[in-house]
Amino acid sequence: MSNVYTLKDINNRGHRLGSTYEQELEKKLRTAIDFNSEIIDFNEKLQAENSEYSEREKESQRTYADIGNKISQLNASTTKVRSQLISERKSHSESQRELEAKYTAEIQSLKSEIKTLKRKATLAQKASSADKIKILSLEVKIRELEGKLDDLELEQVLHDSNTVGGMIEEPAQINGPFGTNSSEIDSLRLELERANEDLNSKKHEIECMKKGVETSNNIFRQEIDALYSARSKLMEKNNSLRDQLALKKNNEVDTPPPPINNSSCTAPSSHPSTLNPSSQIISIGGAEAYLLRLYASWPGNGGIRGKKANTVSAKSSGGFIKTFSASATVHANNQPIWIRLPPLPLCPWFCKNQ
Repeated sequence: MSNVYTLKDINNRGHRLGSTYEQELEKKLRTAIDFNSEIIDFNEKLQAENSEYSEREKESQRTYADIGNKISQLNASTTKVRSQLISERKSHSESQRELEAKYTAEIQSLKSEIKTLKRKATLAQKASSADKIKILSLEVKIRELEGKLDDLELEQVLHDSNTVGGMIEEPAQINGPFGTNSSEIDSLRLELERANEDLNSKKHEIECMKKGVETSNNIFRQEIDALYSARSKLMEKNNSLRDQLALKKNNEVDTPPPPINNSSCTAPSSHPSTLNPSSQIISIGGAEAYLLRLYASWPGNGGIRGKKANTVSAKSSGGFIKTFSASATVHANNQPIWIRLPPLPLCPWFCKNQ
């Protein structure tokens, strides 16, 4: 008869080699070893992803620092531009007031001069109309004198012809009317010459007055045109300055700080965020808490350190555990990542052997 060897546990309850209990325990140990390798692979993946995310986070921090420097530079340039705009507005308003006062005074003086010139022109027109009337009267008088002169010359010619024809009169009678006629002719000639001189002088005065009025009108028209052109240029310059000021005011940039949750710098949804500890809790299903405890107490474990598995059990009337929850801390590159297992139904054997 062959010898039978048994193994005794702590409670001195033995089980035969090759029994069902030993086979189940061996199967569970193999399952735990396989799960250990899976968790090691998962830990390596988490470490790689965590290192990649830390690099991304460093890059995002550098980007935020650059953005902060740019924002400070933009704020400084905005303050400088605002101060320049304020000084430009003050200088522009002062120069505009000075120019408006200057051109307003010049325009008022020119308007007063135009009024005086219009009065002078009206008086000159009235004087020229009076001179024209006088000229017409002088022309009529000249025509009368010329007619009288022609009559006297005709009488003299007739008298000469009578003298040649033998009609001799007394010297007193001849010399009397001839003498009076010659003196009257001389006086009429003098009066005619004076009237012609007056006429020429009046015409010359009228021409000079017309030329002076035209010259002064042209000069003042040129001055008025120059002032209006200068005023229009000033208004255009004022409008352009206003447009520039409005454009600068619209171009003032108050750059808001960029949002922290940037899509380019945010970790994927499958990666835990180191900024929010609550987002570091991940769920791993399909494993029993017993395997997790075996893995936590495994001698070659270098991946899970920290908290021991916590159990909360409530037995039902049939002896089964209704709920079980466990949590552990996985350290990857000194960054804690929380793992929470969902509630799992367990067999009565596990409850019995606890």
